[in-house]
Amino acid sequence: MKISCNIIKDILPLYLDGVVSDDTRQMVEEHLRTCDQCREEAVTLKQDVVLPASKSVRLAETEVVRGLKKKLFRKKFLVSAVSVIITIAILAGVYSYMVMTETCVPYNSGKVWIEKENGALYVVYEGDDLGGTVSFDPMEVNVDGEEETVFSFYCYTTLWSEYVEPLFDDETEQTRKRLMYVGEEDEIDRICYGEFDSDDPLTPGYDYASVLAGPDMEVVWEK
Repeated sequence: MKISCNIIKDILPLYLDGVVSDDTRQMVEEHLRTCDQCREEAVTLKQDVVLPASKSVRLAETEVVRGLKKKLFRKKFLVSAVSVIITIAILAGVYSYMVMTETCVPYNSGKVWIEKENGALYVVYEGDDLGGTVSFDPMEVNVDGEEETVFSFYCYTTLWSEYVEPLFDDETEQTRKRLMYVGEEDEIDRICYGEFDSDDPLTPGYDYASVLAGPDMEVVWEK
């Protein structure tokens, strides 16, 4: 049975989209082999309908992919920035904790002592774990009813100075360190050692005598 060209033309869009059955596809292809007019119609439909649609799809896909790439880049950048900020905050917190956790070094530890040289008094520290020192300059203080010139100080370590700084110290560095000049021997009556409040002793109402009488203070040198 010969199929009319009108029927084939009606079926061509479905055939070109590939949504017909195998029998219908075979019927259309047999007709196109013998009918130049329908074959030209099929070529025209393929150029005018299929190819532009295909190009539009490709452009749409390109825009979608481009948009996804931008979103992924922004997301990766945001995650990286947040990770860096959190890491810096954690490191800053750990550093602050290690630096601010102070431990007073006992005077009888063998690390801290007073040394005399040419009539002058010096504080000496031995070790590579020193975090710092706190001291008051020699001051006139009433001690047991008498005015005396007293120098007070203490040395401390931190977690940072004990466990981190030694990793970066030069192995040839001398561990014996002359920390500070106290004063001339004939000008100092006593030297006290122990942890104390480091507020400015010149502040009005500051009771320096009570600092020297504190339970953690001890006389380590006196004239």
